[in-house]
This record gives sequence, C-alpha cells and structure tokens, in this order.
Amino acid sequence: MITYTFNKNTGIVETTIKGYVSITDLIKYIESLLEDKTLPNILKIFTDASQGRFEKDIKYEELPKIVEINNKHLQQRELIYTAFIISTAMETALAELYKDISKAKNYYFKVFYTKGAALNWLNNF
Repeated sequence: MITYTFNKNTGIVETTIKGYVSITDLIKYIESLLEDKTLPNILKIFTDASQGRFEKDIKYEELPKIVEINNKHLQQRELIYTAFIISTAMETALAELYKDISKAKNYYFKVFYTKGAALNWLNNF
C-alpha cells in the first residue's frame, strides 16, 4: 500500500510504502501526485519505503515505465526533490538503476538510510 499526505508546516509530501507493492501501484501513486493540483510547483517528497517490498522481482526492463510516467509529472513541476528510505539491497539497487536512467534536469533523487538524513537533505532546498 502506498499513501501520502502533504505536510503544510514543512512543505513536504510524506509518503509511506508498506507491505507488497507492484509496478502498477507505483505508477498509480505517481499519477495521483500528478493529478493533485494542491501540491506546490517545487515539490519535496519524503518516501519511507523501509516497510515496503515489491511483490515480485522487478526487472530492469520495467523501470522505463516508471520513468515515462514520472516524466509526465516532471513536465508539470518546476523542480522535484525525492528522498527515499529503502531497507533492502534489492530495492536499493533498483532505486540506483532508476536514478541512472532518469536524467531529467528538474528531478533530484537520493536514497538514505535514516529519516533524519533524508529530511535534512530535503530541507536544504
């Protein structure tokens, strides 16, 4: 399950990924951000995926699907900063591969191991 709320005090979208999720779940989440017109043009996203897992092994060939929908989102925003907390080696490797294939100039994506480090990075922007 993927849920998010916008924290008006910090200006950060706080996303939680729990349990098993699919590529389809991830795409629906990105689309929901795309459709949410209440979010700011410069978007800061904190995602805690430490309790989430992909429901099956994701193949490298599937990552461009996520990049494609994310690029639609990027066209509507001036800047997006995304800080991820990921707890497994597989998800960390996939996140790094995603970062390598997503070359948008207005998208900054970084993986962290603690919430404090992730929020500190986001608060620099």
